[in-house]
Amino acid sequence: MKLKLKERDKNIIIILIGLAIPLLVYFLVFTKWNKQREIIEAENATLSQEVARLQELMNNKEFYIAETDRMNQEMEEIKAQFPSELHPEDEIYYAYKTETKYDVLATAIDMPYAEMVSVAQPVVEAPEQPEVVDDGIETVEGETVDAENESAAPVTSAAATIALYKAPITFNFTITYTAAKDWIKELLEDRENKKSISNLNLNYEEQTGNIRGSMVVNMFSLTGTDRTYEAPNIPGIGVGTDNLFKSSETLNVGRENNTFDANAENTPPADGDEAESEEEN
Repeated sequence: MKLKLKERDKNIIIILIGLAIPLLVYFLVFTKWNKQREIIEAENATLSQEVARLQELMNNKEFYIAETDRMNQEMEEIKAQFPSELHPEDEIYYAYKTETKYDVLATAIDMPYAEMVSVAQPVVEAPEQPEVVDDGIETVEGETVDAENESAAPVTSAAATIALYKAPITFNFTITYTAAKDWIKELLEDRENKKSISNLNLNYEEQTGNIRGSMVVNMFSLTGTDRTYEAPNIPGIGVGTDNLFKSSETLNVGRENNTFDANAENTPPADGDEAESEEEN
């Protein structure tokens, strides 16, 4: 049985097919292109912002270079204010210099071990990881890198290698008012060996006019810098000697020349030697 369509029905079908084709083209092609266009426009907006930021950095290039040099110089000046190490003799020598220079009588001194000072570390954002596909190849902005053979070099910052140590010294002392002012002023203005005061108590004595008190002086050291340790040079105290026991440079010099036996007096003569001595007598 053959289906016969009227001319009007054929025209309607043709019209529907004509309408369906543009709709299919719109949904299958134009819609996809429209989404792609939106993605490209968003990427262009992001890239435009990045280009503007880079252009601003380029315009201020000389300023940033000058500021970087200035801050590096300031950091070097700050690091120069701290010794590289602190030993007990450094603390003892500082106490000795204080008593000698400022006419202070230290009745008691407490010197605990140095401790590391916790310093806040800058927060560093983790870099974005490149996309990794199944074949072991990393794709980075159009470039391909072998993920198995390429090893990431560790990034080491200066802050990770520098450590600040604090050695507190507690002084119980008697001092004059003028000497106390000079001592505190010297502590706060010392730019070669940085110090600070964490606790200070002063009491006036009416009978003597002097001041009795206690003070905690913090001495600091900064490890991980280019500065080398310099041992204190204490006047009047000899340190080290080339020959502590005044011994000779070599042992048994006479034995080497066959002219002297260091153990001859303590070694009994052999039987033959004793007989020869009797014959000679």
